Amino acid sequence: MLWAARARMSTLPNDVHWTVWAAIGGMSTFLGGTAIYLAASFVLSSSHVARRPLRVALRQWSMELFWVLCTQPLLVFAYVFGRKLGGGKGPPVVFVHGYFQNRVDFLYLAAFLRRKNVGPLYGFNYTWLSDLPSISRSLDRFIDDIRRETGSDKVDLVCHSMGGLVAAHYVQHGGLERVRRCVTIATPHKGIAYKGPILGRSRAALRSGHGIEPLPSVPFLSVYSQHDNVVFPHSSAHLAEPGRNVVVPDRGHLAILFAQPTAEAVASFLGEPAAQPITTVASVVSSVDVVPMDGHAAAEPSGSHARA
Repeated sequence: MLWAARARMSTLPNDVHWTVWAAIGGMSTFLGGTAIYLAASFVLSSSHVARRPLRVALRQWSMELFWVLCTQPLLVFAYVFGRKLGGGKGPPVVFVHGYFQNRVDFLYLAAFLRRKNVGPLYGFNYTWLSDLPSISRSLDRFIDDIRRETGSDKVDLVCHSMGGLVAAHYVQHGGLERVRRCVTIATPHKGIAYKGPILGRSRAALRSGHGIEPLPSVPFLSVYSQHDNVVFPHSSAHLAEPGRNVVVPDRGHLAILFAQPTAEAVASFLGEPAAQPITTVASVVSSVDVVPMDGHAAAEPSGSHARA
């Protein structure tokens, strides 16, 4: 079969011949590099995450690899397209992406929320090499545009990874009256244990968290996995009462965005009626016992619950 493919290639003009081989080489390099990077991240996180059978870890790794390969080739297009990800007549929802990413990561969540009549939905892009204050100012301008466009006084924020740090900083520094609810997904509220190099001016925040205690008086929901291959230990993502937490078992850092329990938790939280202002404290917990049930989201103990 390979011989036949080479034979067909030999009949192509030289310029086309080398273009095809360059494309094959590029795709192979991307696939191999991604697989190696993810394998290394799983190894580094192994001493910080809950133990699971090898077959489960391999399934989780393959799932993470699948979603990386699906989304990352689309990154360049999402810088141009995707500002508005869905219509609706409710409170506007602004998606805030994480480190090294953009709004392409929210395609599944946006589709799920559209089916639940949540929205309108907007995707915010920012320069992830910047620091939190700079990104927060950009988010403020984006939210102002959305408020003028929709006539709404407040927006809901749905954030992934570093996007949750951006949201916390924004609400703390001038955005309190403009945010109704905030969801963070796989956000290192207390920083990450990874000690290797991190590019950009946000590296201090990624290592230590946002440093805001207590968090501002906006209802917060944290959705995270006890097997996150980037944000570990998972206690960094846990919010103390009265903040709420949902644990989605056996999902990696990107794959958690494409898990139905995550989408259900987000939709349920955003669909709740307005509540009195609360104070949320982000604190490290020494241990979290999670009992997965058929792959669905498991609520945290110690009184921190969320409806999924």
